Amino acid sequence: MSLLSNILLVGLLSLGQSTIVQPEQIAKTVFLNDTIFVAYNSSTTKCRIDCADAETMLQQDFRSFQKVWMFNKTEMFSADDKTFIDSNRSLEFQVLNEDDTGAYQCCIRSTDLAYQSFVCYSTLLTVVDEMPGDGMNETATTEAPPSPSWNVVIEDGEILNAQPENNYFLKIFEDNVTAIHCLVNEVEINIKTSNSFTPPLYNDVLIQSFNLTDHSGIYVCNGTLQIGNETSIETVTFTVSQSWDDNKNADLLDSKVVAEALKTAFTVFSFFFISLFILLQVFRF
Repeated sequence: MSLLSNILLVGLLSLGQSTIVQPEQIAKTVFLNDTIFVAYNSSTTKCRIDCADAETMLQQDFRSFQKVWMFNKTEMFSADDKTFIDSNRSLEFQVLNEDDTGAYQCCIRSTDLAYQSFVCYSTLLTVVDEMPGDGMNETATTEAPPSPSWNVVIEDGEILNAQPENNYFLKIFEDNVTAIHCLVNEVEINIKTSNSFTPPLYNDVLIQSFNLTDHSGIYVCNGTLQIGNETSIETVTFTVSQSWDDNKNADLLDSKVVAEALKTAFTVFSFFFISLFILLQVFRF
């Protein structure tokens, strides 16, 4: 945190711990599922709290909503060990300890109408030293909510603004092409193309769990277009860059739909290669 940010935080704390959103500004409070999480200093599976329920966050204009995060309604909390993800839609803890236990509220409202009331979503987080014993395991978790997934239409020459760990299902060709092959910075990388996910997921290219090292750069993708007896090759070039800017022609996907699609694809993929391995062993002998 910068020196200016620290000064502002100290100044806000000195104002008697007043609430950011006044009670009379809140039209409704929605209580989300309680979360129990194991404390950590570093973890690949980080605790993450979503701003609202899944249906609300799937609204097309949700990213443009004003979002105000609060801790125990009245406390300003330091963001030194926390990361606000994707236009403040989620709060992720880089370090988690028992002092982080409490009620986290994300209050939202549209910026289109002046003086509109907030709707607040409250999540009770309980941080423990170790996984609870029998009787509490049903509600305990060590898994963070899945990262956001997006359907995005990319036209030739455009830029995909990608955030770490997000999934991007891309439609890059106007026509239904087959045998899509992509080079990234003139090198082949492990990305999934010509997929067969069911609607609404786009199938041309899947960038799964985006990371800067593996997925950013200039993409040149060729696809085979078959019209009658004629075959042609279409080429689309676009850039993928790590950025928090919005993408045009992008729709947030339901996490359950994405999880089921990826699970099914992985199962089919695994079955194919296991069957191929068995056949090779048979013919070998």
